[in-house]
Amino acid sequence: MAVPQQDIRVTKTHKALAESLMNLLEKKAFQKITVNDICQNAMVSRSTFYLHFEDKYQLFLFCLQTENEQLKEVAKEKGPRELLHSVLVAVKEREKAYRNLLMADIDMELLRMFQAQFYIFFLEMIAESEAQGAEFPGPIPMLARYYASGLAGIMLWWIESGFAYSIEEMVVCIYNLLSDFMPE
Repeated sequence: MAVPQQDIRVTKTHKALAESLMNLLEKKAFQKITVNDICQNAMVSRSTFYLHFEDKYQLFLFCLQTENEQLKEVAKEKGPRELLHSVLVAVKEREKAYRNLLMADIDMELLRMFQAQFYIFFLEMIAESEAQGAEFPGPIPMLARYYASGLAGIMLWWIESGFAYSIEEMVVCIYNLLSDFMPE
């Protein structure tokens, strides 16, 4: 079945704007990036931007949700260690973007959005493990929040420390912390 032309244009516009934001984050802090900067870089008009997104925060949320969907696909194909490895490699490759996003002129809304995506991911993973018979010491939403906060904190610390530990060391440590619901 053919996808309607309009859907393809919407997809291309979303992709162009998301790539534009991520490219700009390699150069400057999120707070210093304007919608106009994003539009110029993506070669999209401001009116088109506002047809799709309310503001740059909503665009950033779209970027996070897109990454989360990609992670779910990777999780289906690879084991948990490979998934962690893929995430850490992606973070290290985009070090400047993550520094400019999460550490330059700290914005609590961005940190909450970042952590919320981990929360959604863990909520689904823990619920799936419980459905397969795993038992946990507390309610799933509480555990998902706990793991999301911890992983977000570890990731921020790792970036801030200049990647004090190798990707492989990080994978082993994080996997061991998450092994209750991420069986090999």
